[in-house]
Parts: sequence; C-alpha cells; structure tokens
Amino acid sequence: MRILLFIAAIVCAAPAHAQTLDDLAWLKGCWRTEAPRVAESGSQTTEVWIDPPGPALFGYSFTEGEGAVQGWEQMRIDAADGGRPRFVAMPGGGAPIAFRMVEQINRDDPAQLAVFENPAHDYPQRVTYRRDRNRLTATISRADGSDPYTYEYRRISCSGSLRP
Repeated sequence: MRILLFIAAIVCAAPAHAQTLDDLAWLKGCWRTEAPRVAESGSQTTEVWIDPPGPALFGYSFTEGEGAVQGWEQMRIDAADGGRPRFVAMPGGGAPIAFRMVEQINRDDPAQLAVFENPAHDYPQRVTYRRDRNRLTATISRADGSDPYTYEYRRISCSGSLRP
C-alpha cells in the first residue's frame, strides 16, 4: 500500500520549478552562433553568462557583422519575483523588461530548459533557453509560441576579452 501511495504522490506532483538561481547555473559560459547563421545573415551573435557570488546571474550578448557591433543586450536572472527566478532583458541598454519563469526542467537533466514569459510585453512575450550538452538554443516568440526567432549557439572557450 505504501508503494502505491508513493507512486501516486510522484505522478500527481506538480512539475518542479527552479527554487534558486543555482538551478539555472547551466547557462553559465560563453556561447556563439553556428556557421549556418553567419552565412545566412553575415552576422554572428555571442552570448555570455556569469554566475558571480550574489543575487543574480548576469549576461550580455552582442551581434557582430560587417566589421562592427550590430546590436547588444544586457541581461540578468534574479529572484526578485517573490524569490522565483525571472529573466530581465535590457536591449541596447534600454529600460528593463522582466519575464517570469513559467517552466524549468531539473538541472541534472541532460536537456535543461528554462521558459520565461511576459504576456503584457509587445514582443517577445516568451524567452526560452534549452541546453543539450555543448549546445544552447535561445528562442524568443509570442506567448503562444508563434513568430519564433531562434539562436542556435555552441559553447566556446571564453577568451580574455569576453570575461568580466
């Protein structure tokens, strides 16, 4: 009987959400778009995440093309949403836009996932990060998943110029 109760408790349990920023440490590192994106658009995007001691993970990204920086963004993931992680983006150094975490897979799962949403924002309304070993996929879209734009990254060695 105890075994049946245990199995029922597991089946009925709500999906686990990140409880701390440590649950999202799998984002840490340097990531760069793959060659097909470079050939297609003539640009390359680099995204860097660091996990310093403190209350947030910090990130930045920049897109280079035609010998110059075409765009950049500052980012952070903090626990200011009642202790639950939220993604905050500041494209081009603009005003912060916060996205609440709505889904996250266990950090020990080989295919990590974090989904953040802000249905009140015009676009994007959803930011999804999915990691599978040395690959990171970042997708922005509307809350229903429509109008997606995806960045396919591979892990790179963080050069001295990318480190904070």
